Amino acid sequence: MKNPFRSGDRGNSKLLLATALIVAVLALAGCGGALPFDLSQLPFDIPFMQATPTFTPTPVPTPTNTPEPTPTPKPGETPVPPTPTPVPTPQVTIPSGFTPVVDETLGYSLAVPRGYSPFDLRSPQFQNMANTVGMGDAMAPLNDFLDSPDGENLGVIYAADLMGMMFGGLPTVANVFVIPNAPGVTPESLLDFLEANMSANASMLGDVEIRDLNTAVINNMPGVTGSAVADLASVGMDAKLFAKVAAVIANDNIYVLTLATQESNMASKEPEFDQIIGSFRPE
Repeated sequence: MKNPFRSGDRGNSKLLLATALIVAVLALAGCGGALPFDLSQLPFDIPFMQATPTFTPTPVPTPTNTPEPTPTPKPGETPVPPTPTPVPTPQVTIPSGFTPVVDETLGYSLAVPRGYSPFDLRSPQFQNMANTVGMGDAMAPLNDFLDSPDGENLGVIYAADLMGMMFGGLPTVANVFVIPNAPGVTPESLLDFLEANMSANASMLGDVEIRDLNTAVINNMPGVTGSAVADLASVGMDAKLFAKVAAVIANDNIYVLTLATQESNMASKEPEFDQIIGSFRPE
């Protein structure tokens, strides 16, 4: 694959490495099959993202509500109506020093630690940066995706450790992607979906080890958690990527939080990731 950058431009082009990592994170999470970003325009070789199947939950027949028998009150007693099944209420913890972030458009919130900055792919600053390093034309397909219905479901992106990129490291990234209109989905069917998508997309990152992927109760809500490590040597990078995923089912939607960092930082970052997951909830 031809490298479009001259050697003198490689320092500036590293500023766009976070974009490639975000794309990779979405692929590992199984949420970015529609992304058409031409990765050949980036300053290192990485295959084009593989298409992923569209998630269509198995329809579940609408249950017929059987009325509860009304107890016959005894003389002098007031009848008590049956108690409805409660809807799970999210229970989250905002750690000290974390900043709450609310996405009112997609309907969720989380909290990020100090040192995390918003990374807005739609912002004029990012678009201007791409133009500055000669990648303006390559942004067109990404912008088309961001303007599409799938792109509108791409939520907040926060990044940290950006300075380390200048020395060949990977940034730390937190991202939320919402899969809307999934009535009837269960943790088990979501687990099957994520496992199939992670396996389908793993080839774009070379050697991927799925460490764990299980149904779980996340902040008192049903969902799936998992983690994976990807060796990026096959795509020209001397690094491994550690990613952690928490997918929550609520409001007939699936809210997927994906966190990623360089694998060498896993020991220090995973407890931080767990705290971010502990603050994550649909609104």
